[in-house]
Amino acid sequence: MKKSIFVIIATVLLCLILSNLELSAKEGSTIAGTVTDSVSGENIIGLTIAIYKEYKEGSKPVAGAYSNKYGFYSIPDVPVGEWFLIARGVGYSTYKRKIFVRSDSNQRIDIQLKQIDVRLQALTVEAEREPSPTRSISTIEVTPEFITKLPSLGGERDIFRALQLLPGVKSASELSSGLYIRGGSPDQNLNLLDGVIVYNPSHIMGFLSTFNSDAIRDIKLIKGAFPAEYGGRLSSVLDMTMKEGTKEKIKGSGGISLISTRLTVEGPLDENSTFMISGRRMYLDLITMLAAGGEEMPVYYFYDLNAKVNYKLSESDRIFLSGYFGKDVLEPPSGSKGDFNINWGNSTGNLRWMHIMSPELFMNFSLIYTKYDCNTNLGKSDSGAYFGTVSNIRDITFKGEAQYFPIKEHIIKTGVEATFHHFISKATNDALSEIIPSTEVSTLESAFYIQDEWSITPELATNLGMRFYYFQEGGYFNPEPRISASYAISDKLKIIGSIANANQYLHLIVRNDINLPTDLWFPSTAKVKPSNSWQGVLGFETTPFGKEYLFSIEGYYKKMKNLYEFRDGVLFATGIPLESQFTTGTGEAYGIEFFLNKRVGAITGWIAYTLAWTKRTFPELNNGKPFYPRYDRRHDVSIVFTYELSENWELGASWIYATGQAYTMPTGVYSLPDFSDNPDFINYNSRYQYSERNGERLPSFHKLDLNLMYKFEMFDLPFEFSINIYNVYNRKNPFMWFIENEYNPYDNTSKKVVKQFTLFPIIPTFGLNFTF
Repeated sequence: MKKSIFVIIATVLLCLILSNLELSAKEGSTIAGTVTDSVSGENIIGLTIAIYKEYKEGSKPVAGAYSNKYGFYSIPDVPVGEWFLIARGVGYSTYKRKIFVRSDSNQRIDIQLKQIDVRLQALTVEAEREPSPTRSISTIEVTPEFITKLPSLGGERDIFRALQLLPGVKSASELSSGLYIRGGSPDQNLNLLDGVIVYNPSHIMGFLSTFNSDAIRDIKLIKGAFPAEYGGRLSSVLDMTMKEGTKEKIKGSGGISLISTRLTVEGPLDENSTFMISGRRMYLDLITMLAAGGEEMPVYYFYDLNAKVNYKLSESDRIFLSGYFGKDVLEPPSGSKGDFNINWGNSTGNLRWMHIMSPELFMNFSLIYTKYDCNTNLGKSDSGAYFGTVSNIRDITFKGEAQYFPIKEHIIKTGVEATFHHFISKATNDALSEIIPSTEVSTLESAFYIQDEWSITPELATNLGMRFYYFQEGGYFNPEPRISASYAISDKLKIIGSIANANQYLHLIVRNDINLPTDLWFPSTAKVKPSNSWQGVLGFETTPFGKEYLFSIEGYYKKMKNLYEFRDGVLFATGIPLESQFTTGTGEAYGIEFFLNKRVGAITGWIAYTLAWTKRTFPELNNGKPFYPRYDRRHDVSIVFTYELSENWELGASWIYATGQAYTMPTGVYSLPDFSDNPDFINYNSRYQYSERNGERLPSFHKLDLNLMYKFEMFDLPFEFSINIYNVYNRKNPFMWFIENEYNPYDNTSKKVVKQFTLFPIIPTFGLNFTF
């Protein structure tokens, strides 16, 4: 019955899209082209391009567009006559050109813009981009340059920890860089790097993300109800684009912090091609070796490498080859008697062909390879105590997408995707293999989508979309309707709303605390159903004071089903999870987000507040009663700003407050008699009585972080020296509570007391960055 309803909705949406194209007649010519940086030659994303009859203050454009993530723009139905073509965006000089449009004579105009030094924000939620008013719904774009100005622990810049400062985005703990967005867990986020899925985007068991900000050019976060061009996950989308490499000359940048070092080099290969390569290596293993003073300590380190090559075949064709390689290694000290090795990592590759078919049609085709491995070996392989497991994923994906600009009221996006998955989880010793059977699944996941960004009136715009999914294992076929709308009440105020259905066919079975390298991705099968969600968003945006400020309020509701966790009693650390070890349940998340963003001036930043509820209900957990996952936060506040003190000094600060974690705690203790050792002597064993699952709360979490940056020159090269102070006022934030027997020597008694474990006190760290 539900599938029939979905099919009816899909048919209605497709009919709306096609009928509106038929009813609209093309009346003029098309102006199209690409927008690039005049120095580096890289594509400029999200730039506003508009047509004016007269370009003066107060005049309104007669038509417009924005450059897509590949720098392409298209303005159809430009009337015959003389016009001004204007292109402008944050951080770039304004482009102005007089054009003459003739009947049925399309023009290609490629635009090159020069960067200018402006004191503007990094969050590019620009109300000025009215050619696509629905793009800003639940969406925030952050530049890597802004992330470099924020405080960081150990001087290591981290994209995920910067995103955790935004409304609706939470962390599980100080150890976790995972993104818990609007009640969703990290596996429900679609993490894309140059269009490629990264399965485990974390280092140090979740402490840092795998993405090196030096290699990233654009970061876009869609917090919910995303359009039809995205799919495969329930909660949100993080879409990141790597740098393409400058065409100007060989140049680079690097940095040294207390825990890692990094280096990026980019430049031209010849007049038609560029490259970028960026590497990072953590040297915690070297630090611990020096600090141990001869004592044996486990060895841990990670490394990652980003690379990209861009080749220009012609004015209408480009080839891109990009890849990411990263690995974490935890092993015993060299020469020690211990025997363990845990390593995990991601490898991705994307060969993409970009083709401009015509001024109205833009296309992309990609061949993608993805690999994720996690290997655990404990004990000696020649002993009976040996335990070893292997879990890996291999994906080969073909992706084709097109963007069609038939008339000025419509932008059509459509695409197809086909992914061949291969999952393996097995034990690597014979004895364990008899107890825990190997799991190996090969399956096909395919999708087709179509969406229409339709400007119904100058005030009302919609995005109507539908995504169709097929998953071979289990024979699942599901349509997913997506609808969003924006209505401009005035030039400074608009109402926004969206609703979306999504399915997720790959499940990460985890605990609700931190990302562990032994967590396992498991595909949907005939028994393990795909997870499903419905999301709704309603809110408004306003830009008072000449668009210097952006203020928005968004309320959301999300209903989820077919969520999976481990059954109670499963020995997580010593077994590979199989279908029989899972239990299924439902989830619910709702809340309201307030966001005030100052975007212009020497002081930029934002104030964010989130009031939210997240619940889970599993018949086999917590006696079937609803419970809060650990990352549920009732109140979440963040204040973030950067202040340019002078040409050489800059200050960054962040203060956060969050309701304490939901936590399971003992509420009492009782004793049971034990006659097993001696029937004549009764021994009493103490047992704890626990609260409901996550029925208690840790104290609230709050802290202030500062970053002071000094810019100077040395050896004729620009340098930046940063001083980071983590937890400035030394707040003893609780990481966990535990019960301990406290002995009183005066009366020879003991009692059980609650103790608190705190991770990080005030920590000053330093970092040095340079460019050449």
